[in-house]
Amino acid sequence: MKIEKKIIALSIFALTIGIATVLPLAYFQPVAEATAQNTQPFFTPNIFHIVAIPNSATLYDEPYMTIVYPDGTIIHEDIPDTGSVGAIMCYDITPYGANLGSVDAKIEVYNFHFYSDQGSILNMTHSVAIAGSVPDKSSPNDVIDAIIDWDNDKNTYTFADGTVYDFTNIFGNVESSVVCYASAQWSTAAKGHHNMGGGPVLSYTEGEQTAQALTNLRNAQTLYVDITRIMQVTYKHPSSPISSSVITATPTTNEVLYRIEFPALDDMGRYMCEGGHEGYFPTFEDLGLSIDMFDIPTTTP
Repeated sequence: MKIEKKIIALSIFALTIGIATVLPLAYFQPVAEATAQNTQPFFTPNIFHIVAIPNSATLYDEPYMTIVYPDGTIIHEDIPDTGSVGAIMCYDITPYGANLGSVDAKIEVYNFHFYSDQGSILNMTHSVAIAGSVPDKSSPNDVIDAIIDWDNDKNTYTFADGTVYDFTNIFGNVESSVVCYASAQWSTAAKGHHNMGGGPVLSYTEGEQTAQALTNLRNAQTLYVDITRIMQVTYKHPSSPISSSVITATPTTNEVLYRIEFPALDDMGRYMCEGGHEGYFPTFEDLGLSIDMFDIPTTTP
């Protein structure tokens, strides 16, 4: 099976998800006897979808991709000599995570170490968070979320007091990180599910380290990934204008939550595995919202 050619380069990973076929896993082991955490986990991660593509050209039935613009213009572009690694996880909030207690936000960070019989490929991080509400007299409702912004590219969270928390300063060069948060109300309605996804594109033109990673991926006889929980962060909003916020970062014991050995390449040239866990996205009704409040126009037959 091949992908329709009328796509753009940025759609490669999204489309591989859309056409995913459930494959048997040669080795898929949640590690039952993990080392004890420094603190109780905020989330329980579950495998939803992980895919590695040694050569993106295998996804096409021509040596180029066709781009169709809204005005009808059609151009052909050569397929870049790249590979990619991506993961979608479903993080189920634990009772301990759902109970914010004395803090106003909680974050957990996970590391994905991809490697092969040829050597290490990359380390990729995912971070996931839940934020409660904190007082803010300038807000129409007198409250705002404890996490007011996040930046996927810079790997940062911005807390309600304006503090920018940068994970890159802690972990060094992070190839990819996907950050997200939801309010306590959203998490309750969503039954605690948070879906996260993303991953880097590897190219021979992106420096020596990335070129070696792509070579290790291309030459792999067997591909592996270890998933570990590496850090927990909590945020406590200032209790008064003259007090300061408290941000606590707790490294965990690097327990291996999953150790996965991928099956051989499929007929589209992908290493791929899928778990049996499914995420949940709340409806407007679950959130107590009406679609009318978004002023979305409707058509009359």
